Amino acid sequence: MVAGDRLADRVGIGVLARVFPLELVDRVVGEAGVREQRTRTLPARVVVYYLLAMVLFFQSGYGEVWNKLVAGLDWARRFRVRLELGMQPSPAAITYARQRLGWPVMAALMEAVAGPLAGEEQERAFVSGMRLAAIDGMCLDLPDNEENGAEFGYPGNDSGRGPFPQIRVVGLGECGTRAVLGAATSGLATGEQPLARQLLGKLNPGDLLLADRNFLGHELLAEVLATGAHVLWRAKSDVDLPVLEVLPDGTWLSRIADPAASRKMRRQGASGGEIPGITVRVIEYTVTSEDGSETSETFTLVTDIPDPSLLTCEQAAAAYASRWQLETCFDELETSLRGGATVVLRSKSPPMIRQEIYAMLCCYQAIRTLISHAADDAGIDPARISFTRARDAIRSRISDSGCFSP
Repeated sequence: MVAGDRLADRVGIGVLARVFPLELVDRVVGEAGVREQRTRTLPARVVVYYLLAMVLFFQSGYGEVWNKLVAGLDWARRFRVRLELGMQPSPAAITYARQRLGWPVMAALMEAVAGPLAGEEQERAFVSGMRLAAIDGMCLDLPDNEENGAEFGYPGNDSGRGPFPQIRVVGLGECGTRAVLGAATSGLATGEQPLARQLLGKLNPGDLLLADRNFLGHELLAEVLATGAHVLWRAKSDVDLPVLEVLPDGTWLSRIADPAASRKMRRQGASGGEIPGITVRVIEYTVTSEDGSETSETFTLVTDIPDPSLLTCEQAAAAYASRWQLETCFDELETSLRGGATVVLRSKSPPMIRQEIYAMLCCYQAIRTLISHAADDAGIDPARISFTRARDAIRSRISDSGCFSP
């Protein structure tokens, strides 16, 4: 593969091309202003496809990933001769091409393919006509070097500093299909709530957003409700939830206090119920095992939906339980694509780390999209299709020569 062969124009990404057609990739590259001005061995589109292949074959070296990506060009005699002679871009050339591309291209590509996949007929993705979405965060280990430590920071506890720098990732996903709606990254110094604010534009009016205890706060709650979405969030045990009115189903109306007003009024001797805030309905429940031998801790949920007929206690408990599907998304990212939670990302510098993470998210969304389409064609629930088997099937077709025309 050398300049002038034009074979680079024929490099594809197998069945993933259904999600990342060359027209989309070229548009994103052009909008980012990184389209090459002269013919290159590694043009921007090929680098994008290489990054996707790099994620699919995480355990493979740069050269092996390249060979897998371009194996579908074996119909071209000149290319076949070069491949047999071991002629391929060096790791240094690939690294330089990645740096030339930059990370915003992969972020923009993720933005282009992210979104809901469930139709209204998919009951698992809705409750009372509201689309279920969940938000959560995770941290990924990075190569330990001075640049990454300064950019992202190290985790720590009473025992001392952690062994690797980490990057924080907050994702917004659709329950039922486990599709990615959006994602944001930062160093550890930035918490989950500021990252969550970057994703609020991905919510649609009428969505029901699920979140764990780390997200509940007056300011973020107000911003979510301003989008027209509803909330069903778990509250920490120390959150002040005074009983303002008990409802017929045993739930009660309360409020999430405005912190500024709360500090001022408490100094003046005001009680909890007198402090203004955002009105919420509080739902408490426990889960008992089938044989009745075990009972869970008490779950305390808050929602802005005051009418029990619009969201019953049973519906709320079942909906909140589906939040684990976003945790499953993160597990699939860490295990099925990355190779395990203890595996450190291969990229060494902050820009390339962000590029690799967005490439991971792109691949994940593409696999989920193909699973959703296959489930629709077969008339089955997408949850019945194994993510790992879908990944393996895509790997086996990454360089299918049938995808290329001689």
